[in-house]
Amino acid sequence: MKATRRLLLLRPSPALHPHPASLLSKPRPTPTHPQPPSRPSRPFVSNPLTPLQTLTASRILPYHAAPLYELIADIAAYPDFIPYCTSSTITSLSAPDAAHRKEWPRTADLRIGYGPYDELFRSAVYCLPHTVLEAVAGDAEPTIPKSRLAHYYEDPGHEDDAEKSAGNRSIFTSLLTRWTFREFPFKPAPPDGKTPQEGSASAPSRPRTEVNLVLEVRFASAVYSALSQAAAPKVAGMMIEAFEKRATVVLGQGHGPESRAEEDGSKRSAMEGVTRGKNRIM
Repeated sequence: MKATRRLLLLRPSPALHPHPASLLSKPRPTPTHPQPPSRPSRPFVSNPLTPLQTLTASRILPYHAAPLYELIADIAAYPDFIPYCTSSTITSLSAPDAAHRKEWPRTADLRIGYGPYDELFRSAVYCLPHTVLEAVAGDAEPTIPKSRLAHYYEDPGHEDDAEKSAGNRSIFTSLLTRWTFREFPFKPAPPDGKTPQEGSASAPSRPRTEVNLVLEVRFASAVYSALSQAAAPKVAGMMIEAFEKRATVVLGQGHGPESRAEEDGSKRSAMEGVTRGKNRIM
């Protein structure tokens, strides 16, 4: 009797050898590695110890706006009347403006000295003739619309103003100085005590200009910010008072007040103050 040989075929188990198609349909699990615990993100918050301080002062002066503006645009003369300004140099000029065909300061170096402190401010200057003058240094930005400053922004060199205004930031990181001039007619009361409408129509109106000064400053450290608390509110008032005296010296008495009462009223119109935060007086 012959033994029958049988060939036993062993078929591989699908669990051990999956079909190639299954490899495409089912992604292989990726090995996992322990990850360090994530830290919660913190939103950026400005340093509350060095807030932006806004100092303001104003005067009503008996002059036309144009000659007053020419005084404040004469940056080279600042050491003659601006408190603590020891030197000032205009380093570049704008292109001539369309209305007056005049070049105005574009960059300037001002050195401020007070006691042991000595600081050089390299500022970019923007002049809207007879209306607004702004000087910005550090991180400050001008507020005058570019559309009104074609004599600055049509000049290809204006792109360098930001670099030229960097300066020394040991005391301030941001400084904006803004002078505004608003002229209006003023008609004094007749000497007979009647109102201008009741009195003689021959009495001419006299020019008056409201001059506003705004300083926006951010100190480089909390120490300087704290030391400024007592002195800062007085700075804007000192500057505009010095400017008023400068106007009297250069322009004379102007179209002065007709009576002591009017002079007292003009003085009462002066305002000085300081605020902290991001509010901007336009």
